[in-house]
This record gives sequence, C-alpha cells and structure tokens, in this order.
Amino acid sequence: MTPWDFDRASLEDFVSTLKSTPPADRLGALNRAVIEHGGRWDMPSDEPGLYQPIMVSAQVFGICAFASDVDELPRNWLRAAENALAWENAGECA
Repeated sequence: MTPWDFDRASLEDFVSTLKSTPPADRLGALNRAVIEHGGRWDMPSDEPGLYQPIMVSAQVFGICAFASDVDELPRNWLRAAENALAWENAGECA
C-alpha cells in the first residue's frame, strides 16, 4: 500500500477501465466497483422524497469523490484517482 492507502495496481486497472467505458455507462461501472470492492456509496433514493443528499459521493480503491449532481460523480472520481496516481508518480507521497 502507498502512504495514501490505496492499492495502486487495482486503482490503475479501474481507472483504465473507467476511461474506456462510454460516459453514459460510467456511473454504473463505478457503482459495481463500489459493491465488488467494498467501497462506499451515498446516492439519492430511487423513490422521490425518501433520501435526497445535497452531495453524492463514492469511495473505492481508497479514492473518494463528491458531486452535487449524480451525473458528475464518475468524472469527479476519475479526476481524483488520476490526481492520486500523478502525485505518487511525482514522488509527492514519499
């Protein structure tokens, strides 16, 4: 594990997978990764009026991202994951 506590190989694999996934399917891919790898998911209820958080979030492979709109979440998560990988590559975590 890195000082940022993420599994680099799994993170790189999923970033690659998510980038090659059509944008319309990325939210579903992110949701499956959260379920399959023990992440966290804070999304509105499918039933109107039950649970409508102001911010949605997803955390998987040690990377957490937030968005004010569900459709922005995959892009924000991908940006956070790429930043974490770039910081580690630059030696900023050493």
